[in-house]
Amino acid sequence: MHSKNRYPLICLLWMAFLFIPSLSQAQKLKSKSAKARTTAKAQPVASAKSLLWEISGNGLKQPSYLYGTYHLLNSSYLNTQPEVMERFMESRGLVVETEIDSAKMMLLGAKMVMPDNKLSNLLNKEDYALVNQEVKEKFGFELSMADQMKPMTLMLMLSMKDYQDMEVLKNYTGQPLDMYFASYNKKSNKKVSTLETMEQQFDLLYNHYPLDKQAEQLVAYIKNKDVATQLSNKLVQLYFDKDVEGIWALSQEYNELTGGGDMAYMTDDRNKDWMTKLPAIMKEQSTFIAVGAAHLPGENGLLKLLQRAGYTVKPLQ
Repeated sequence: MHSKNRYPLICLLWMAFLFIPSLSQAQKLKSKSAKARTTAKAQPVASAKSLLWEISGNGLKQPSYLYGTYHLLNSSYLNTQPEVMERFMESRGLVVETEIDSAKMMLLGAKMVMPDNKLSNLLNKEDYALVNQEVKEKFGFELSMADQMKPMTLMLMLSMKDYQDMEVLKNYTGQPLDMYFASYNKKSNKKVSTLETMEQQFDLLYNHYPLDKQAEQLVAYIKNKDVATQLSNKLVQLYFDKDVEGIWALSQEYNELTGGGDMAYMTDDRNKDWMTKLPAIMKEQSTFIAVGAAHLPGENGLLKLLQRAGYTVKPLQ
């Protein structure tokens, strides 16, 4: 991992959100059914299909804007979203989840490996052969060459490779959306604030689950590639449809189907933490807040949390 990596850390975090909760017990997908789908649709978040929201009220002298991004979508997509660019340009500051600090990448890269363990110790013979075959097909090397990579590192590499192959994402060029916004503001000498450090995000990715659980998730991901592909394709379409309610419903459906896995650490907990920081930032100046779209919907999504804090949120698309 190095500073020239095309995909920033926020991309990996989004991938973790997509796949960790839904695939950690993916072998259960076929055994649970309509009950989860009914539950998922029972609590709509917002009827408007919009990724861009105006935030006003609660003492704000000028509005700020909340925009749900898709971390693997490149910036030429914004050429089709003039209302987004208008609000971004008029805002005096920017908030993103985190920024890449290339000076820290080598140090933090140590969190991606396990010097005191090996994949060959974590996986039984059959599962090791399965993972080895997948790695050879996708990357052209034997798993023994990556034996001390954490299972999560390998799973994210595989899922990123699958996303790179999605034709709809190849239609757009430039930088990933979040990186584009940050780069533009820096060149324009506008303030850029972050909600988390790189250290926090690396810990979320590589240290939340113990290694044996990560190994289970890696094997489940490979065994259920078709499910992963269906999920990712559907989520991409929901994003292009600006359907935050649909994104929420789909994530809840898969969460139920996989036995109610822990998603709070990836979304709810972080949203609540961000809400301790955003009010002061918005009070200072009009701010464009660009975070992953999955953080907008839900009972503990940013839209609801902002409303509960006394702000008015209005869809702009």
